[in-house]
Amino acid sequence: MNIVLTGSLGNIGKPLTQSLVAKGHQVTVISSKAERKAAIKDIGAIPAIGSVQDADFLAQTFSGADAVYLMEAWEGIGSIFDKTIDFLAEFKKIAANYVQAVQKSGVTRIVHLSSVGAHSEKGTGSLLVHHTVENILKTLPENVSIKFMRPVGFFSNIYR
Repeated sequence: MNIVLTGSLGNIGKPLTQSLVAKGHQVTVISSKAERKAAIKDIGAIPAIGSVQDADFLAQTFSGADAVYLMEAWEGIGSIFDKTIDFLAEFKKIAANYVQAVQKSGVTRIVHLSSVGAHSEKGTGSLLVHHTVENILKTLPENVSIKFMRPVGFFSNIYR
C-alpha cells in the first residue's frame, strides 16, 4: 500500500513507519522539519517536508495514497505554556485542512489518532480538542472511511 503519515518521526510515527516499511509498504512521512529528511530516508520512507497547516501541500502529498494516518501534535502548534495561543482554534484549522486535503486528493481511507474522552463535548478539559477534530473529520463524504483511535495519554507527553 501507499501510506502517508502525519506526525513525522515522533513516538508513534517512527515505529509505525519502521513497521510499515518492513512489511513492504511505500510510506511517505510528513514533517515540518527539513533536518528530519535524512532520518526519514534512512528508515526507507519518503520525506514530505511541509506543514499540516498548508491544505494545498497536504492535498498534493495525499494524492495517490491508499491510506492516510492523521494526527495533531500540540507541540507542532506551539508551547502549551504560551497563553496567547488558542489551541482549540488551531486544532480546528488543522482539521479543516485535513478535510480539504482529503477531498482534493481523493483519499478514501483515514486512520486518525484521537484520544480517550473524544466522545464527550464537556468535562474532558484539554481533550475537548479531540472531540472537535473528530466532528470536523466526520463531515467528510460517506465514501471516506475513518477509523478513530482513542488511546489514553502517553507518559512521554506528561513531561510537557
